[in-house]
Amino acid sequence: MERTSARRGLAALTAATALLAAGSASAHPHMWIDARAVIDVDAQHRITAVRQVWLFDEMFGAYATQGLPKGKGGSLPAATLKGMADDWMKALGEPISHYFTRVTVGGKTATFAAPRDAKVDWNPKTTRLTLSFTLPLATPMPVGADGAQVDIYDPTYFVAYAFDEKGAVSLGGPDAAACTSAYRKPKELDWKTMQQLAAIPADPDALPDELFAITKGLTHRIEVRCP
Repeated sequence: MERTSARRGLAALTAATALLAAGSASAHPHMWIDARAVIDVDAQHRITAVRQVWLFDEMFGAYATQGLPKGKGGSLPAATLKGMADDWMKALGEPISHYFTRVTVGGKTATFAAPRDAKVDWNPKTTRLTLSFTLPLATPMPVGADGAQVDIYDPTYFVAYAFDEKGAVSLGGPDAAACTSAYRKPKELDWKTMQQLAAIPADPDALPDELFAITKGLTHRIEVRCP
């Protein structure tokens, strides 16, 4: 049930953006995102929100905007960008997909309130789309003695994230300076596994169980501690 729901949420996102239109990439992953994340911490050392910025790759931008009416210089109307933001956030809001984001403290996973500040920007010169949004926690979670973990990943590996930009991971909020964050990259895939993933077609149902288990480990983890 969990696997089916995760696939359905991803399928909705890719359908909404025409990522898997005819002629799109035939290997995993199908979408690359240069990401940034800010973890908001309040004065009581509680995580209150996760703010994210996703910069999609050029191929994704070309497919997602194909056939859309454009203005001067290739710009997109504000109404079109707002519609994209609304559609994408709705697709990402599937309970199991959970915006591809998990906040965990002491083994307990946080529940998000309705996302806010969702916005899509389009750069016609680079043909890249950017989605920015804030995920407020339904109930702020104390970081705790053992710290908190923020995981960002797509278990089906249709989406590959990178937090390579300097300052891509940071803390925000009124008492951010009292806490620290540490970013851990996901494990590297071996050549054989990469070749197996590359051979899988653009169909969520085609991902074998053993590879699904492997890709679930491709997690970008942010450890937050407040001494």
